[in-house]
Amino acid sequence: MQNPDHNQPHNGHSDSDQIELIDSLNSKAWELRYSDQKVSGANAEKALKLSKQHNYSRGQAYACLNLAAGHFLRSENKDALELFSDAMGYLAEHHEEPGYAAVLTYTGNIYESFGDYEMALDYCQRAYNAASAIGHHEGIGEAQSVLGLIYSRLSDYDRALKAYRESLRIREEMGDQMAAASSLNRMARIYTLKKQYDEALEYYNRSLKIREKVGQIEVLAWTYLGLASTYEEMGAFEDATVFYRRILADGEQCLDARCKLQSTLGLGRILNKMERGEEALDCFVDALGLADKLGAKPLQVEAHYALADYYESTGEYEKALHHYKKYRSIREVVLNDETRNRLNNQQIAFAVEKSEKEKEIFQLRNVELKSAYDEIHHKNQEITDSINYASRIQTALLPQNEHLSQVFPDHFILYLPRDVVSGDFYWAADIGGKMVFAAADCTGHGVPGALMSMLGISFLNEMVVEKRQTHPGEILDNLRDEVIKALKQTGREEEQKDGLDIALCSYDTESGILEFAGAYNPLYLVRDGNLQEHKADRMPISYYHGIDKPFQTTSIQLQKGDALYLFSDGFADQFGGPKKKKLKYKPLKELLELIHEKTMEKQKLVLYEKFFNWKKDLEQIDDVVMLGIRI
Repeated sequence: MQNPDHNQPHNGHSDSDQIELIDSLNSKAWELRYSDQKVSGANAEKALKLSKQHNYSRGQAYACLNLAAGHFLRSENKDALELFSDAMGYLAEHHEEPGYAAVLTYTGNIYESFGDYEMALDYCQRAYNAASAIGHHEGIGEAQSVLGLIYSRLSDYDRALKAYRESLRIREEMGDQMAAASSLNRMARIYTLKKQYDEALEYYNRSLKIREKVGQIEVLAWTYLGLASTYEEMGAFEDATVFYRRILADGEQCLDARCKLQSTLGLGRILNKMERGEEALDCFVDALGLADKLGAKPLQVEAHYALADYYESTGEYEKALHHYKKYRSIREVVLNDETRNRLNNQQIAFAVEKSEKEKEIFQLRNVELKSAYDEIHHKNQEITDSINYASRIQTALLPQNEHLSQVFPDHFILYLPRDVVSGDFYWAADIGGKMVFAAADCTGHGVPGALMSMLGISFLNEMVVEKRQTHPGEILDNLRDEVIKALKQTGREEEQKDGLDIALCSYDTESGILEFAGAYNPLYLVRDGNLQEHKADRMPISYYHGIDKPFQTTSIQLQKGDALYLFSDGFADQFGGPKKKKLKYKPLKELLELIHEKTMEKQKLVLYEKFFNWKKDLEQIDDVVMLGIRI
């Protein structure tokens, strides 16, 4: 890092020669951090010792930054964070220093490796702003590179490529070939994820040529890893194996722990496909051990998934279920819906802030405008707090998994509200040998939908739990009466048609007979690979011109292995895909037939990934709820 000239007071304890020596050592350490970590570390250690002797706080900060960078590049993140914190003691008060942006970027990179993308994004956005404020192009390029990495973790590939291209442009203009090679590597990975393999191989080979030319031995393994994973996804297993083994042959000498972990996982996947199960299992176990040691949640997710897939293929279903549960729980921590929403808000705020700086649109020096802004912010915070509180109430009203687990050990609940609170809900109650359960879709979403859902849940609790009603048709008849009465519906033309659609079942645990009734929402039953649709009545739970017509109940004798699905219309109505059209019910039926033999937990993962892969960057248009049960 190019340190500015000596504008930092020397505290009266050092002559200019010693200060120049310390700055020179720090600059050299920064330049060598990738190409020769041993010499870089030695220079930084010497700079730190001299800085302490001469009470040169700026020199200490940069020495700590250089040492921290070395620890980070060796995946020693705990030591790195401590040293970055030491460096920040000085740099936090000197934002004009390029080291300030560097510490923020590296810290963001560490949080990215932990899977805490919200924190990572916050640090990297601050780094970008800090580097932009002083016109420090190297810092801007570094921040954009890590931002691209975070966006790629969120499957936002277009935004990731945009960030990487900006980073590459800056690094090429600066003539920083080593940093440019890193950008090329990361762009190649995005093309691999987009299944544009020719482009991926082209970028990886460009990176490889640079790294071989400049002698970047310590990071060559990352390019090998990229090539190996691309060949693996192409199905060229022999080529992939060559590169994975080339990486692992390096042993412990200069191989980054994360690179070793991912290479071990990749080799294990290929060995498993080649039916060399014992060798594959060794790889997966080693990879999980490394991921746990690093505390790298995204890599823990990959390792648990690989182990679950392996144990399922060997018929060891208990072990498979254990790892699928681990996979799912950690994955939800890393990237749950709440985090997605917060990240989107941060991205919007970042874009607005950048726009304000570049175009100078908003000048909040105007006292009246600032006052109005503060008032709006205060009101917005009150509304947000109220909605979040409503969400906690709604969540408390929803049944816990234990309600269904006692009767149906193998089940899933896919619940994806469009907003903080939801108009869709699921419900279940065990009534003396009969399990009554439902999936419902209320009018609207957000706050209006949530109010309707709470009304529906309250009525179901009253009728089923308190009054012990278990006949589905009668429950829906009574539910319709209660909704009409509560909303004072009379059928006038100008009246709001609020209500809900619902699929409701009652299962007799002794006889194995399932009774079903539905208001618009059907029941899907998959048996021996064939999907049977049990249609619902074409009338809602609200005022209806056929109000005297009762809901019909269908009785079904279930068999062991039957798979049941209740759902709202949110999944099938979601826009997406290459033509930005609705997913629709036919592909959903085909998918359920395809996956019905998998465990319900794994089916949930498939459906979850199908939904977001279909939606991609498009807005979620409605709440989603789906309940899957294996008999």
